Amino acid sequence: MMEEKETIQYTAPASADEPVFAPEPPKAAMRRVFSRIAIGLCIGLLLSQLVPTVLAAVLPDFDAQTHAFLVGGLCTGLFTLPLMLLLTRRLPQRKPARSTLSVGGFLALVTISYACMIVGNLVGIGINTLISPNSVNLIGDLASAAGLSVEMVVAFVVLAPVFEELVFRKVLVDRVLPYGEWPAILFSGLTFGLFHGNLTQFFYATLLGMVLAYVYIRWGNILYTIGIHACINFLGGVLPQLVPAASYFMLLIVIAGIVLFFVFKKSIRVEKNAVPGVGGAMFGNVGMILFMILGCLLMGLVVLVMNRPELSQGLL
Repeated sequence: MMEEKETIQYTAPASADEPVFAPEPPKAAMRRVFSRIAIGLCIGLLLSQLVPTVLAAVLPDFDAQTHAFLVGGLCTGLFTLPLMLLLTRRLPQRKPARSTLSVGGFLALVTISYACMIVGNLVGIGINTLISPNSVNLIGDLASAAGLSVEMVVAFVVLAPVFEELVFRKVLVDRVLPYGEWPAILFSGLTFGLFHGNLTQFFYATLLGMVLAYVYIRWGNILYTIGIHACINFLGGVLPQLVPAASYFMLLIVIAGIVLFFVFKKSIRVEKNAVPGVGGAMFGNVGMILFMILGCLLMGLVVLVMNRPELSQGLL
């Protein structure tokens, strides 16, 4: 009778400084996560484009251009947010740890975020100019049509910041963060840019979305990103109409934001622990492909409208 020898396995304890990696999820599971998120955004974007047309047909006195931003904000809150929560309710989540942000730090982030938005906006304007030199400024015309009113202030400073941050930072980042911080930041920014549906806003919305995703991941409080978003929309959409001479003040904010970015650049930290294969899963899924196609089609439509102003009547 042979004696059975006990086999002892030795496992070295993990260092406290080493990041703990979760088991690599199957790529099919990752693709499913990204696809569900993108499908929710795709349907939400479609509804935000169709609802104004339906309202204009049902309500003869409804001016889609005048109420464009209010309708857009309400659509995000009433349709996109509940749909995202429904489609992603069973997906794995990782909520970032909370930490306190000082008032000075908050103001510095507002300044940096505004500078990033202006830089991205200049890129968008430059590319639009190359594509269509004689085009009209459709987004600017919509803001002018809306005019400075309580409705516009509510849409810009309340509805858009609250609902967009809940969708693109709270719901989206929490579901993508299990696969790494960089994927969450990139996916949040890119989908935020595509959701705007036009080339002018795509670049600055993408850049701003990445900054806000970073803020949410670092400090873990969605109220911070809502506050920053509200300040940015006030500076960019309300203040110029309220005080036309504020352009000089805004230029100082941009300069200060660029300086502060380079001052605090070394303190920016993002974990380099993305799950292998997450890049392919992020873009190689049905939902994201459909969302990118829809976003590009809307961008092309807006470019067409910008070159033919007579087509803009009744369009958002």
